[in-house]
Amino acid sequence: MSTRAPSNSVRIGLLTVYYGLFDDSMPAAFRTERTERASSLAMMLSAYGEVIHPGLVDSEASSSAAAEMFAAANVDVIIFAPTMAAPPSYAWNAISPFPDVPLLAIVGQEGAIVPDDYNTEEATRLSAPVGLVMLTNVLVRRGRKFDVVYGVAEEEQFERRISDWIAGVGAALALRNSVFLAIGDPMVGYLDIEASDRDLASIGVTRVTIDGPTFAAATASVTDDHLNALRTKIEDWNAAAVSAEQLALSLRVACALESLVDQHHATGGAINCHSDVVRWNPGVGVTACLGVSCRTTGGIPFACTGDVPTAIALFLGQRIGGAALYCELYRLDSTDDWILIANGGEGDTSIRPDGAPVVMLPEDHYSGIHGAGVALAFPVQTGPSTLFSLTPTLHDPGGWRLVTALGEVIGSRHDAMEGPNAMFRPSGGDVTAMYEAWCMAGATHHAALVPGDRVAAARVAAATLGIHHVEVSSSL
Repeated sequence: MSTRAPSNSVRIGLLTVYYGLFDDSMPAAFRTERTERASSLAMMLSAYGEVIHPGLVDSEASSSAAAEMFAAANVDVIIFAPTMAAPPSYAWNAISPFPDVPLLAIVGQEGAIVPDDYNTEEATRLSAPVGLVMLTNVLVRRGRKFDVVYGVAEEEQFERRISDWIAGVGAALALRNSVFLAIGDPMVGYLDIEASDRDLASIGVTRVTIDGPTFAAATASVTDDHLNALRTKIEDWNAAAVSAEQLALSLRVACALESLVDQHHATGGAINCHSDVVRWNPGVGVTACLGVSCRTTGGIPFACTGDVPTAIALFLGQRIGGAALYCELYRLDSTDDWILIANGGEGDTSIRPDGAPVVMLPEDHYSGIHGAGVALAFPVQTGPSTLFSLTPTLHDPGGWRLVTALGEVIGSRHDAMEGPNAMFRPSGGDVTAMYEAWCMAGATHHAALVPGDRVAAARVAAATLGIHHVEVSSSL
């Protein structure tokens, strides 16, 4: 699978503390060893963002210098990782100037056991757990929000939990001050996909509405150079089933969509093709499935039917898991415990297996006044996957709810759906219980399918946004 890597644009302030009180009683190499331990952690974190590490903070003066460095770098998150027990004032002085910056306190224990010959010197050398709780007490006393990850440094799960936290926070932060295009109004009567401007503003999203004349003008102004450039990008996609005229029309609409995204510096968007803005617009006249797929594969996710909340779910999913497929949950197979997931012919092609073909098909199920546009069909990579659904509510904290369900894609074989499709088996295996819980949680009829187990990261993203998270279980 050729998913994009989760964004590593997060600026991570790494705060490592040390206490010189024990220098005279410890081996001469002790400080050097702790310094190297901190540097090793910084190297690990660099896979997930830009690390700002002031070195070991071992005094009030060096804690002030760390705060200045974090401020200058405008850090997005702070990770506190004591190398040993140290006065919590060292860390607090560096953290307190940033009351709204997400904070994670971690310790990667060096080894999984406590040996029978454990002695005082080792207890001092490996006293990071003491240093962790010294600070977390102060954080609780002073009402500072934080999360904790404790694990064995050498075990994969420890790094995974940290990377999940960074991914979740990073996705939420990226949503702030974002712009989503709304090309046409939502489908009339589709109450489950609506969101007001006030709802969107509460999570940092501005909606820019594009009307029919504007979309038609953007389509008319597409240049040959733009068309040829986009045609080159998709030259590996199989176009044997569509006519040259169908492809040319859909390419022009795709270029118009790209131009509007660039013009408004959009993060994502939603388009309602079943409207006078798209299918029945003389200046457009075909569905925009090809353009939606190109933009979504390029990291600017679009949902259909004017569903901006699901476009945001796609955005969070891409940021967290590297890919996200717009989809619906069509039909349950209660014998083998899976549910058919598919859509009308668009999506993030990076979710397919490496080397799997992308096939262009006529979108004749939804023809416009200029005929059928171009839809896409492709399989979905098998393996662990997570469903995301996002909806505004009247009663949840922050006015929104993010619903997730963990499972596994076990195959893609429903080619007659004429679009990307997948067989999703929920974790625990009881598909009926999972679907009932999905409904009870208030999920929308559109969802985002994200590769990997992304529940923990989604929980962190929701907490960072100040909204409610519901993890759907396959057992009621």
